[in-house]
This record gives sequence, C-alpha cells and structure tokens, in this order.
Amino acid sequence: MLLYKARQSSIASKDGKKKWFPVLVKTGKAVTLFEMADEVAEKSSLTPGDTMSVTSNLMRVIARHLMNSRSVKLDGLGTFTVIAKSVGHGVDTEEEVNHTQIHGLRIRFTPEFTRNNVQGTTRAMFENLEFAKWGGGNSSSSNSNNGIDNSGGDDNTDPGDGGGGFIDPAA
Repeated sequence: MLLYKARQSSIASKDGKKKWFPVLVKTGKAVTLFEMADEVAEKSSLTPGDTMSVTSNLMRVIARHLMNSRSVKLDGLGTFTVIAKSVGHGVDTEEEVNHTQIHGLRIRFTPEFTRNNVQGTTRAMFENLEFAKWGGGNSSSSNSNNGIDNSGGDDNTDPGDGGGGFIDPAA
C-alpha cells in the first residue's frame, strides 16, 4: 500500500491560488540488503548468507553491464539503463560532440509492463495497488516544486514516531 499526504505548492497557479497535490510518504528507514536477504531466505531453501552472496554478486554483475553500455532487464521487475546529463546548450555540429559535455550519469529504471484488453498497458509492479492517506506528520508543508515530489516521496516519516500512522480508507 502506498501512503500519501497533501502538500501545498509554494508557487501560485495562474488563478493566484496555491494548489494542493498528493505526495507519496516513505515510512521508516530504507530496507537494507541484509533485511531483504533474510526475507528471501524465509521464502526459499537458501540461508540469509546465501541470498546476501547472490544479491551482492548480482549487483556487481548489473553494474558491470551498465558500465559497458548495456541495459539490464530483470524479468518481472523492469529495465535499468544508464543515461547521461549534458552540460550547456549543446554544440552546433555532430563533430563537436564529446565526453566533456557529460555532466553526470544516472540510472533510469523502467518497470516491466503488461498489456491487456481492458486496461491497456499497465506496469507490472503497480497492478492491484492500493493507496491510503497518511495521517501522521505535517500536511501543510510546502514544496518548491509545485507541490509535486518527483522523487516518489522523500518524507521519511515513521509511523512509530508518534505521528499517528495512516488513515484506513475503509474505516
């Protein structure tokens, strides 16, 4: 279940009002590799050490392929691709293009998708997804990005911090 809260834009719209937008909330701390290895081990005949080793090796293999100009597709999950961010406004000719124009590299992840006749294209990871409104934390904080958190929500709001937890929409 994805949790969201309301955030007001710090920039007024054309009608002069600061609009409100839903932003995703992350709860607790990031899940560690060890925690995931332990969870995978519970669902398999492997030990947590085995799953840690496999996952660690998988990450090294993925990185090697990405750094050799390859995309990496993990069936059922999605595709990872390295993209470059360019500096400046470009150059006038193809011959002038060179690596010094690359300002930074990022990894783009594209979730795997499925097609069906009813919904059309859907991202496999997002099938049967539910949302719940977050009841903890301050929902009136503003964001300089028109109230939209493009990172998927960087609020590390912990339900155990006395903030209240999520509001069950079924209640």
